[in-house]
Amino acid sequence: MATSSYPLLCWQTGEESVFGLLLGTGLQAVERNPRRLKTALAETLQRERERGRWVPAPDIDEARLKLLNVKVSLAHRTPKGSFPVPGASDFTVAAVYGANAAEGYSKCYLPYLDESFYYYDDAQLPVLIEHYTRDRLDGLPPEAAQRYLMPTRPWLEQLEWRHDDRGADSRGLPRHLRDAHSQLELVADRLPEPGGRRGQHVFPETAWEQGALLDELVARLLRGGNLLLVGEPGVGKSVAIMEAIRKAHRLAAGREAQQPTFWRSHAERLIGRAKYLGEWQALCDQLVQWLELSQGVLWLTDFVNLLQTGGENAEDSMAAYLLPALRRGTLRLVGEATPGELETARRRLPSFIDCFEPLSLPEMDGSRARRVLELFAGHAKAALSVEMDAAALDTGYRLLNRYVRYERFPGKAVKFFGECVRGALADGMPVVTEAAAIAQFARTTGLPETFLRDDQPLDEAAVHGFFARRLFGQDAAIEQLKEVVYLFKAGLNDPAKPMATLLFAGPTGVGKTAAAKALAAYFFGAGGGSDPLFRIDMSEFQHSFQVARLVGSGDRPGKLVEHVRQRPFSVVLLDEIEKADPSVFDLLLGVLDEGRLRDSRGRVTDFRSSLIVMTTNLGVRQGASLGFMDDDGAAGTLQGIRQFFRPEFFNRIDRVVPFAPLSRAAIEAIAQQELEAVGDREGLRRRGIRLRFSPELVAFVAAVGFSPRYGARPLQRVVEQRVVAAVARALFGGVEDRAVLEVGVVADEVVVTVRRGE
Repeated sequence: MATSSYPLLCWQTGEESVFGLLLGTGLQAVERNPRRLKTALAETLQRERERGRWVPAPDIDEARLKLLNVKVSLAHRTPKGSFPVPGASDFTVAAVYGANAAEGYSKCYLPYLDESFYYYDDAQLPVLIEHYTRDRLDGLPPEAAQRYLMPTRPWLEQLEWRHDDRGADSRGLPRHLRDAHSQLELVADRLPEPGGRRGQHVFPETAWEQGALLDELVARLLRGGNLLLVGEPGVGKSVAIMEAIRKAHRLAAGREAQQPTFWRSHAERLIGRAKYLGEWQALCDQLVQWLELSQGVLWLTDFVNLLQTGGENAEDSMAAYLLPALRRGTLRLVGEATPGELETARRRLPSFIDCFEPLSLPEMDGSRARRVLELFAGHAKAALSVEMDAAALDTGYRLLNRYVRYERFPGKAVKFFGECVRGALADGMPVVTEAAAIAQFARTTGLPETFLRDDQPLDEAAVHGFFARRLFGQDAAIEQLKEVVYLFKAGLNDPAKPMATLLFAGPTGVGKTAAAKALAAYFFGAGGGSDPLFRIDMSEFQHSFQVARLVGSGDRPGKLVEHVRQRPFSVVLLDEIEKADPSVFDLLLGVLDEGRLRDSRGRVTDFRSSLIVMTTNLGVRQGASLGFMDDDGAAGTLQGIRQFFRPEFFNRIDRVVPFAPLSRAAIEAIAQQELEAVGDREGLRRRGIRLRFSPELVAFVAAVGFSPRYGARPLQRVVEQRVVAAVARALFGGVEDRAVLEVGVVADEVVVTVRRGE
């Protein structure tokens, strides 16, 4: 008889109940006292062994318990952003640690945080505990961090389990298999997850409405070979593989003396321990050996990265190195990829892809997606006591189907309604109403509720006033912007393209950038998050090799791709587009035509929820910023644009919006706006000091701050250097709070007069 000693963490949950967590196994139980607790867990281990199931060996020889106090930084989360909690919060962490003399490493468990890690030096332990604690808790709201608190002070017991380890027992796990499993656990996660871990997920990892697909996946997993599940983002590839592995594990139980084992990892983790040139190949050889011994099936969550990891090209990569093992059948892999990634991988290393059986997972149709939402609502009500109105489900589905085109059902629906349920839990609301779903969608996308509600028509006067307050002297351009708003509200914009592709043409400093900011504020300003306008100066891309900075290369996405993936609902401003290299125009053809951009690895970035704005000075006469542009001037601008851009590029632009040179009245209106913005600054607002500007000052700023060459842009510099400086000097003269400062001009000098508050 052999004896295995497992660390058992216990804590009191009631006057006559003790909770125990058997570290390293995922088993847990509640009994009246520690003695009964040990008996129950030992019986569970014995039953698992008798059924031929894998029982992990203890990985700590002499476990010890340590309680550490760690300071973490929590933060309150509101629709307007995240706000740090003042001061650091003390958090007590329970750590169970010890050495494994046979393997030459030490391991530490943080049970309340559901974390564990390996270490090789005892001096590293406190630092690593603090690192993992802060990594889990920093930035969490206090109510979310509360679930990681220790209910009572724990203590450590040892469970001594006596079992027959002789080779004659066909139901036992031989030593070489235990060793293989132990090595695999260093680079992969054993699947299925223990019941305790699965129960910690807020929402179930269940492939609803995918019964036929799951049966096919399970059959292929048990039959042998390599499997590749292909589908667009959001169709449920990862969840389908996870549930298929759980079913295959149950079906295989008891069929054979040795069951297949399932593991999950990614390319970088498999060879992360490589320290010198050539070591990663040895690690791959060991991996194949361990998997073969344990009849292991390895699920790679980043399948395509095999072709980029290990070498500079696909022929020198991990994929090429593992190819012989795949052909021999000594290595079994399961992967997932999008159709674009599969096409790119097949083009780069076709022999590797030929080793896999592809299985397609299409997007769900409307009826099945709606059924998934009903099942999700039932789970939320049963497990979380949050009910979801039928109207909320209907409206949410409609909004997701119309606006969120860069993801697929059912993934985008479960993700969105998951946020709705979390919001209801945080606010203590028992029901997710239609209004709550619309508000959540507005916060997520930034789209105003006017666009999201069919029962709220657009107010033409309000739309005109919104843009007229931000653009002066550009009545024709405002009419064009209003047309963009009306088309989008009516749902008549082309769903296969970006929301709109606009080219703003006109002299410098007449309001083209201000118009882009106004569009961003109107379309995406309801989110309350970061600025929805993303500006790229195209003069920085005057050479073809600089295109990689836009799209990206290797594992690093370019600045344009990275922004749109993180903020798909935004205005992308390509400033001075004519200065870019012609290769940039070729790159943008697919963006303007199909709303998609594919990088060298086959990954697709979707622009169909973005609004593309380009600006240009093409066709503008020098010194034309002041005075009115006649019809011949606008026609000349359009002709210059047509002559510069190739027809296939120009024809993909929805609208060319001409901007007229500024009139004297428009310049003075801009000057008035810039001056009024000074009065809203924090130093004046805090003291209740108001500013009054004389008409002469407005005319003076307009005259001095306007340049025929640069338009109204120098106005801000004049306001700062002349007006703001004069106001600052006056404040140093002992101005009382709530006073009124009258700002005028005398002999081209700004003069500030102090009046008592009125």
